[in-house]
Amino acid sequence: MVIESVRVQHYRSILDETLHCDALTVLVGANGTGKSAFLRALDLFYSSAPKVEPDDFYDGDASKEIVVAVAFGGLSDLERKQFGPYVRDNALAVERVVRWNDGKPTYKLHGWSLRCALFRPVREALAVKDRGKTAREAYESIKGRAEFATLQDWPGVSLVTEVLNQWESANADKCDPARDDGQFFGFTEVGQGYLGKDTRFLLVPAVRDAATDAAEGRGSVLTTLMDLVVRSVLAKSEALKHLRETTQQQYSEMVGPGKLAELDTLAGTLTSTLRTFVPDAGVDLRWLPAGDIDIPMPKADVKLVEDGYHSTVTRTGHGLQRAFVLTLLQHLTAARIPTDEPAEAAPERQLPGLVLAIEEPELYQHPSRQRHMAKVLNELASGRIPGVADHTQIIYCTHSPLLVGIDRINQVRLLRKHEVQSDKPKVTKVVRTTLDRVAAEVWKADGSKGDTYTGATILPRLRSIMTPWMNEGFFADVVVLVEGEDDRAAVLGVARSMNQDLESMGLAVIPCGGKKSLDRPAIIFRQLGIPVYLVWDGDCGKGATSGRCPQCNKPLDKKPDPADNRRLLRLLDMKEEDWPQYVEPSSACFEKDLEGTLCAEVGQAVFEELLAVVQEEYAIEERQHALKNPAVIDAVVRKAKERGASSVTLENIVKQIVSLLPSHADSLKAATVTAKEMQ
Repeated sequence: MVIESVRVQHYRSILDETLHCDALTVLVGANGTGKSAFLRALDLFYSSAPKVEPDDFYDGDASKEIVVAVAFGGLSDLERKQFGPYVRDNALAVERVVRWNDGKPTYKLHGWSLRCALFRPVREALAVKDRGKTAREAYESIKGRAEFATLQDWPGVSLVTEVLNQWESANADKCDPARDDGQFFGFTEVGQGYLGKDTRFLLVPAVRDAATDAAEGRGSVLTTLMDLVVRSVLAKSEALKHLRETTQQQYSEMVGPGKLAELDTLAGTLTSTLRTFVPDAGVDLRWLPAGDIDIPMPKADVKLVEDGYHSTVTRTGHGLQRAFVLTLLQHLTAARIPTDEPAEAAPERQLPGLVLAIEEPELYQHPSRQRHMAKVLNELASGRIPGVADHTQIIYCTHSPLLVGIDRINQVRLLRKHEVQSDKPKVTKVVRTTLDRVAAEVWKADGSKGDTYTGATILPRLRSIMTPWMNEGFFADVVVLVEGEDDRAAVLGVARSMNQDLESMGLAVIPCGGKKSLDRPAIIFRQLGIPVYLVWDGDCGKGATSGRCPQCNKPLDKKPDPADNRRLLRLLDMKEEDWPQYVEPSSACFEKDLEGTLCAEVGQAVFEELLAVVQEEYAIEERQHALKNPAVIDAVVRKAKERGASSVTLENIVKQIVSLLPSHADSLKAATVTAKEMQ
């Protein structure tokens, strides 16, 4: 069984929102947007000893219940049989409900099943003190109705629930989904609905002491693992059993009655003293039966080996410590599998599925290790790496562009805070999209020709534009998409000359490798509710002559195709034309190119002169390399301003980009509506 969705209500910043889960789910968003709240909500759902405080209720309002509803899919035949009437459309819905009563919380796990509302009096009667009489009266009252004529006579208190369940299973059309009484499901081995046989949850928080987990001591992870996996096997060994029995026998013989005369001697001495106080009294001392000999189990000394050097856990790097904690906890979860599984079930269910939730897996990892971590987690979730469970489902929240990918958009969930009421705290909202939705919009931009694109057909076109810069878009408040690195440098440099640090404001300027590659990231980020600004070259007149551009001396490209411009205009829902030139609130297009516009507006001679000066100052020999450096463009534009020259067009573009920040809330509202449509 795997988690298909988690709906959380009234918990921390989550008023009422659903997180849809894949084999691997990545949560991104700014600090405080509720990423960890979802992980903690899952921990609350799975915990056998949950803990909730009044501050955990949304807006501190403990008069309303916290609900964490988990929908499980991918059920095996054994699981469908086990959970019977609770399974609908091959899915199982269970929810943890927390209520605050009389200054303390109460916790129940409820299942949803098809139930007949008219049976409620019988079920309620089973919970009262005189349940036999009350339940029977309610049952016989119902049985007297014509629609329940097939119900058998009163079956007794112990069987009445089963009889009602059987009738509801056979008459699903006369029932409605309803919560049960909270007695069926649990994460302790009681009742029919012991979920621990089928699913286990493991939370790896951002801060966890590896040294505490690795030390042998009461309650530590390593001690528990040793007890479950190693010492339990040792305790069952025949050699140890023989040693214990032999030692016990020898000990019993040594302390058996009559073996130690000192006991009788002591009794006589005590009796003599006692009789000085009470003449007729006495003391009789006898041995109790000898207790069992306790043979202590050995303890482990843990050392981690790195580069051939053995060291205690505390003396290794934080990255290795965190990886070790993850390893220990995964194996602890696997070791705690139930031992009472029927033999006939063993082939189908070796281990429960593991749900692994990690806060910031990039912590203490340098970039190459972060990339490796992302690869390992993805392969583990997809089943390509043997794990410690039959299958491992992974949910992690991250702030690293190295742990997300534009080609894995199906896995990404973007969390944002959204205002629902002016006098209430903002609430968490989840936005997502899919490869299929992206493909459909790309197909539309391409003119809706031929077969509709699918997620599978669009995937190679996403992999071709993957860069760390591209992944930064998932973490930006506004995304600016440009053709190349020189365009990025120009936008950032002109902005700096206007005292606008776009990156510090949460804007990401991303080079896409040409205007043919602007469409896919634009679609993805827009569908996630992130404001997007497009900047591209119209290329009018390019390719008309051979050689180099007479203005900027850049090599001329092959003759441009106006269809590329029309395609982007369709994407933006703008009027199509061959050679557009404009600056609008959502995009800008240069008649020819950005660099040419900058040169023309500053003045070709001035620009080239100042560029040469800055190149010498910055020790950058190649002109093309200098043009890709935002600091160079910033310096050139500032020096040009001192001479009274500036680029009106580029400054206008920067103003339009910055103006997108206040409209962020509107874009989020639109994305939220889209997310609801997807559900």
